[in-house]
Amino acid sequence: MKRLIYRTGKITEKEQLKLDFEDGFSRTVEERLELGFIPMKLPVISERPYRIFETMEEYRRWAEKNLPRWLGYHR
Repeated sequence: MKRLIYRTGKITEKEQLKLDFEDGFSRTVEERLELGFIPMKLPVISERPYRIFETMEEYRRWAEKNLPRWLGYHR
């Protein structure tokens, strides 16, 4: 973010989109990567470094039983 732009009143959606793109393009790749990831501890998944399942069906049963629905691993 190299420069600040001040506007008074309401701007159109197209103008807002243009400002958002200009803001994004003014950042370096490193800054974009830093802002793009949100570190998050996932319940159950983060407890162990890995798990081994014999079949995909076994994995799916485990996921449906142990993982919260909001993680999106349910069928």
